[in-house]
Amino acid sequence: MDHLSAIFAVIVTVLAGIAVIGALAFAVVWEVCAIRRTIERHRNPPLTDADFWREQRALHEPPR
Repeated sequence: MDHLSAIFAVIVTVLAGIAVIGALAFAVVWEVCAIRRTIERHRNPPLTDADFWREQRALHEPPR
């Protein structure tokens, strides 16, 4: 009976290790994606109302 419980303990330990490694990999990928989103937002910030109206004036005003 001790042999069976040792095998069970090894299987549980291996599965727990795989789960921890998977969780760490998921966290790393999540952080990399968050950093990429942050960098992209700073490179191409969303238009503000002032930017929108400035573009509208530029489209509709005759050239000088």
